[in-house]
Amino acid sequence: MSNKNLTIDLKARKDVDGLTFYIGRLKGPFVIDCRDGVTFLIFVSEKNNEQLQIAAMEKKDIDD
Repeated sequence: MSNKNLTIDLKARKDVDGLTFYIGRLKGPFVIDCRDGVTFLIFVSEKNNEQLQIAAMEKKDIDD
């Protein structure tokens, strides 16, 4: 997926009960400013292309 969102690739793992969970890691010299809100988009339907995206909230969504 190509966009301006911060994108973190996720890896599927199994817990001790066989349930799937996802893990992603990110390291860098940055700060995520959440004062005006952020949106978390999680894509897990396409195997081996799981992603977490973090985007600034659009103005129209802030007042909801």
